[in-house]
Order: sequence, then C-alpha cells, then structure tokens
Amino acid sequence: MKKTRLWKLLLFSFFLVLLFSSCAKDASSLQELAQLGEWEALYDSAKEDFRETYRSGSLYYLALAQAELGDNESALQSLDLYQEITGEEGASMAARNLMLILADREGNAELVVEQAAFLDEAGALGTQGARAYYQALMALGRSQEAAMVFATYLRQQLDDREYALLLLEAEAPLGQIRDALGELEDGEAVSLLAAIASRLPSKAWAQTLVPLAQEYEQADLSPQERQVLYASLATLCTQADFRVLANKYQTLSME
Repeated sequence: MKKTRLWKLLLFSFFLVLLFSSCAKDASSLQELAQLGEWEALYDSAKEDFRETYRSGSLYYLALAQAELGDNESALQSLDLYQEITGEEGASMAARNLMLILADREGNAELVVEQAAFLDEAGALGTQGARAYYQALMALGRSQEAAMVFATYLRQQLDDREYALLLLEAEAPLGQIRDALGELEDGEAVSLLAAIASRLPSKAWAQTLVPLAQEYEQADLSPQERQVLYASLATLCTQADFRVLANKYQTLSME
C-alpha cells in the first residue's frame, strides 16, 4: 500500500465530533498543535491534560502524537484506554480511523476488521480504510466478505495497476494476481513485483511469488527492466530460502 502520511487521510475529516467532554479552549489548543505538526508539544500537552482532567479527547490527541513519533504500540494502548472511557458506542469516527490505520501498520488483521466494520456501518469508511479492510479480510481467509468490500468501495476507485498491487499486498490467490498482472505492460508488472519484493515478504509468500516472477524472464523487457526483475528474484529467493536460485539471480542482476 502506498505510504501516505496517515494524518492526511483521517485527522481533520471528523474533528468536530472528536471530544465528548472538554473545555473548548483546551481542545482547540490540542487541535492547533496537531494541525501544526508539533508532535512533541502535542504529546506533552495531551498527556498533561489527561492527567489533570481525564478527558477522553486528550487521549485521542496523545495517541495521535505517539503514532507520529513512531510509537504505534503506545498509541494503540492510549486508544484502548480512550475506548474504555467512552464506551464502545461513544468512540469517535476519528479515533476508530486512527485505530484502524495503526492496527494495519502493526499487522493486526482482527482489529482492522473490527474497526472497519464499525466505520462501514456508520458510512464513514474511506478508500484507504477499505483497502486495509479488504487486505485484513483476505489475510483472515474471509474472501467472500473481502469480495463484497472490493465491489462496494474499490472497484470504481482503482486502475489496473492499483488493483494488481492490492492483490499482491493482500496475498490473494495466484490466479487472480496473474490475471491482474496480465492487464499491465510487462515492465509495469515487473515493477510491482519489485515493490513487493522490496518489502521482504514472508517465506511462504515469497515461495509463491518466485515462479510467478520467473514467468517474466521470457518477456520482452528492456535491459533495465530485466535487471530489476533479476534483483527482485534474488530478493524473493532469499526470502523463500531458495539459496541456489538466490545466488543465480544475484549474479544476473549485476551483469
């Protein structure tokens, strides 16, 4: 999935409904720090505000700051406490969006599905959330539900390249991926395989992708595209623990 700063996706879409009991001045101050990207200051202010007032809204901003500072685990813990205070029905759409995206970052498919299902029912599931929802459902083996999410949210939003990448990221059935890549130019398909290889997939997924990538050895590629293919195969074979093949493709990629 294309890495976009998550705050561009969700932060201000729902800010009017974030806080349930707060002083307008304090809430505005925390919101302003978030808008300015002052994450260290937001962290300190939100932590102090919660310690003094126990307002649920300050926990949301604390989680926001923690996530931007790279502490996803603590951010999820803050959101868990936030949800305990607000109750299951009281959590804001912004908090659920943030929890969904953090769960996606951490590979917690169950939590992604839990939050996405709520946002879906509330009519607040955006395209990026739908992508995470689809991939989480696929990871959990719930392919029929994933197909419904795709048909509802993604079919009209994705071009051929984005669709093929989505399938690769979701570890969809190989036949679906092969068909999707077949709609692309060979060089573009190779670039997508390279993108997935660069993310160091699991051993099992790498083993699945190696024979697919090898099919492009017979394609009419430019020298640069072929070098990318061999480098990708070297990486995939390393991940798959195909040591002989990994050495072969590493050598080819350097010729």
